[in-house]
Amino acid sequence: MKTIEVDDELYRYIASHTQHIGESASDILRRMLKFTAGQTPATPEITGQTAAVAATPEAKPVNKSRDRIRAVRELLLSDEYAEQKKAVNRFMMVLSTLYTLDAHAFGEATESLHGRTRVYFAGNEQTLLQNGNQTKPKHVPGTPYWVITNTNTGRKCSMIEHIMQSMQFPAELIEKVCGTI
Repeated sequence: MKTIEVDDELYRYIASHTQHIGESASDILRRMLKFTAGQTPATPEITGQTAAVAATPEAKPVNKSRDRIRAVRELLLSDEYAEQKKAVNRFMMVLSTLYTLDAHAFGEATESLHGRTRVYFAGNEQTLLQNGNQTKPKHVPGTPYWVITNTNTGRKCSMIEHIMQSMQFPAELIEKVCGTI
């Protein structure tokens, strides 16, 4: 197997055509290019520029909502996400991604998110420590937020579900994300 380098935009385009979890980039490209194993390519050598042009003829401007959905799907398909052994690490990666996609909507969604006695999100560690015992606050990478992490996986999924619903993600994507945590 050979390794090729593609820019981030092309990678996102390829990943956006994923039909099921675990589908490899090779499988996606074979399907998109209608190329089967053992088939001889029409041209003996394809350069990076030619491959990029050939793979993107149907690329059209997409709206912000589709870009956000695509970014979340890319996270779920990423090697870094797949390598995470702990639910808390996947939880933190999803939170970081959601914040990156729309910081304002993320902030609004977390304001109303709290338990009976606990605050789940805050701008600093001290607030979380004062509003619950053994909350194990962690800084959400790339954000000004801290989140409690001493909750079960179901509660983490509930938090993600609430945020994604508030950010108006489709229900099937929310379910898919929660299923991976």
